[in-house]
Parts: sequence; structure tokens; C-alpha cells
Amino acid sequence: MKKEYISIFKSVDFARRKIPLIIQESQEPGPIVWVVAAIHGDEVTGTEIVLRLNRFLNRTPLLKGKVYSLPIMNPTGYEQINRYEPSGSYDLNRCFPGNPKGNTGERIAYKIYSKIVKTKPSLVIDLHTDSMESIPYVYLDQVLDEKDAPMVKTLLDYSELSGINYFVENSETYSEELKDTITGALVNIAKVPSFTLELGGPLVVSNKFVEIGLNSVKNFLSHLDMIQPINPAWQYQYKLNLNPVYETVWNRYTPDYAGIVEYKVRAGDMVKKGDILARIKNLFDNTIQLIKAKEDSLIISYADQSICFPGDELIMTARHSHRAFKFTKIAAPSD
Repeated sequence: MKKEYISIFKSVDFARRKIPLIIQESQEPGPIVWVVAAIHGDEVTGTEIVLRLNRFLNRTPLLKGKVYSLPIMNPTGYEQINRYEPSGSYDLNRCFPGNPKGNTGERIAYKIYSKIVKTKPSLVIDLHTDSMESIPYVYLDQVLDEKDAPMVKTLLDYSELSGINYFVENSETYSEELKDTITGALVNIAKVPSFTLELGGPLVVSNKFVEIGLNSVKNFLSHLDMIQPINPAWQYQYKLNLNPVYETVWNRYTPDYAGIVEYKVRAGDMVKKGDILARIKNLFDNTIQLIKAKEDSLIISYADQSICFPGDELIMTARHSHRAFKFTKIAAPSD
């Protein structure tokens, strides 16, 4: 195991702020895989997955290829348990591919992005957390190049290997902002297969989701013949049988009033149009508003909050789609 650093800037006390880089390398050439975490400083479960992955690879060396890992990409945010890069409240995952002459967030993003791309990776896995009440899932960016059907197939094939459910970002809401994520830039600019693993909630390490994430990463390494075969491949015991591909739906379930939130569903529930998802009530237990499903869908997660205000995004859902990727009709890969 080799240890290196990506230097990002020098502080006012002359201390150099650096991102630690861990490299596992076999003597045999092979695929290059990156596993990165904590681009949002409060999403700490991914860091533990990286540490345990390297513990595993120290005991069971790679058969071929290299694994690069970044346990934290936002060190100043991580120290403060802060989603954002604190110097300017930058969301680093909206700053890619970065700019060497841009703001602090863009400069950090540029150093991470250029380091990854320089190695010509076969796969990049970005570890995140959703909410405390969330199912584990793979999040796929839209592929914006209409001619890049092979990338779509590669992303779907890897998603099937993950052992957990996967969802494609809704093409109608894939905004300019979301294209500036690390995976969005890698997929659509560098043409590197990349995706996000969303695993549990922020702030505290969830051992349950650490195990899920570690097993998922091992599935990928096994498929690439970088470690001993895992046969049968690991699969999450509560993985849902979803076919065709499901796409995420954002910002559809927001209250019109401030109040206390009483959720009526759980992550992983399948709901029908008209089902009650949440009740908004006041301090006298009077109902202010009922949040109802606008379509048949799957509950992916709901917000870690008991009090809401008008416009708060409370529930994230997914719906089936025969056109999950905007340029062609692609169903889930066959088993």
C-alpha cells in the first residue's frame, strides 16, 4: 500500500491542506479503479468503507491492476462535519471538472478531477449518503452524448453487478448544476464509467451501510478479476425486483405550510397514486396538509427532519421509465 497526497492549498498559518491518496497495486497490469468518498464533509460512512476496503486489500492483495482511493475529498468540511467546503460554502460536488484559476471549490475539484483522469481509470465509484431513512442504491447520471450508447450499457451492466437497486437521474431535471458533479463530469467529459453509491445517512458511520458498500465494491473488483472470484456475487437481501429501469423524481413532495412531519411510509415502500405519504400537523395535532403520491412510485428516502417549512423537499421517489436515458429506450439488463 502506498500513501500519497493531493495538495490543495496553503492555510494562513502556512500549513498545507492535503487530500490523502491510498494506492493498492498489483505486479500484474490490469484495470484501474478509483473509490472516493466524503466530497460532502458530513457524509462519513464512505470514508469508513474506503478504510475497510484497504484493510481487506492489505490482507488479500490485488491479483492485477490498481485501486486508488480517496477517503476524504473535502478535508476542511470533514473536520467541521459540514457538507460544504467552508471557505466559501462551496458544494464541491457542483464544481467539476473544476478550474485551476476559479474559486476555491473549483480549484480543489480541478486537482481531484485531473488526478483521476490522468490515470485513465476503468471505473470510478463515488461514495455518498442520502438520509437516515434511505434504501441503498446506485445513482446514475444522464449520458448526454446521443451517440454514446456503449457508456449507457456499461453503466447499466455495472449497476446490475452492484447487488443493490439503481436509479437514473430523471432526464427532465438533469440540470446544468447536476452535470457539474464528479461523476457527471467523468461520464460526460472524460468518458469514464462512473456512478454514485448512496449509502445510509450523514453525520455518523452506519456499520450496516458500510458492509453494504464494501460488499458492493468487492463485487466490482471480483467482476474485473482484480480479487478472488465472489461466487455467487453478493446481493442485498432487500433488493427490489424493478424492471424496467426506474428514474429518480425530485422536488415533487414539498409542504405548503410549516408544521410537524408525520411520515406514513418507509423507504423501500411501493406506493400507488393517491396514497398518503406524510401528514403535516400543528402543535394541537390538527392536520394542516396531507402529502399524497402523485403517481405509482417507490419511496427511496425521506428527509431527516421532524419540522418542515414551505417548500422543503421531504420525500424522494423513483418511477418506472421506458426512457430512463434521454436518447434511447433502454430496459434493465436481463438476468
